[in-house]
Amino acid sequence: LKCVCRACSRCRHAMRGFTRLQAVSLRAQTRHTWRHANIRRGAASNSTAPRPLETWEEVELHRPKAPTLEGYVRPVGAPEQNSIPREQYHQFMMGKPARYSQELRIFLMGLGVVSFCLAEFAFTVYKLRPDDLDWVDEERKRAAAAKARIEARIAKETTS
Repeated sequence: LKCVCRACSRCRHAMRGFTRLQAVSLRAQTRHTWRHANIRRGAASNSTAPRPLETWEEVELHRPKAPTLEGYVRPVGAPEQNSIPREQYHQFMMGKPARYSQELRIFLMGLGVVSFCLAEFAFTVYKLRPDDLDWVDEERKRAAAAKARIEARIAKETTS
């Protein structure tokens, strides 16, 4: 991120690694940045006092910050996390870790249910297939005969 003044390498170097909001908040706190900002606006560097903070800048100043590792001392009896015994690992994991992940098990269960449904559908179609198609021709003949009877009755009623 660049400083407000865009000319000071000291500010640019100091702001490296911060998020944009943190950098803006830090810039608002430093007299160095305000001095450059005042010069950029055409004011003298020592004649004007810094402006009062806006609400979001004041909130940002009093926001609790995340703790840092500066000054951290490792407890004396703490085990080294990279070299703990297997029993301690299983104790921390509350038993042995699962052989297959939960996502894989859910996917396989869904695949099994869908496969079972498709197999049942195919088996039903297989079982309900007709032995022969002669009944289709018989039904067509009966439908044609019924249609002829109905047409004959309609013709008889219209003529009389």
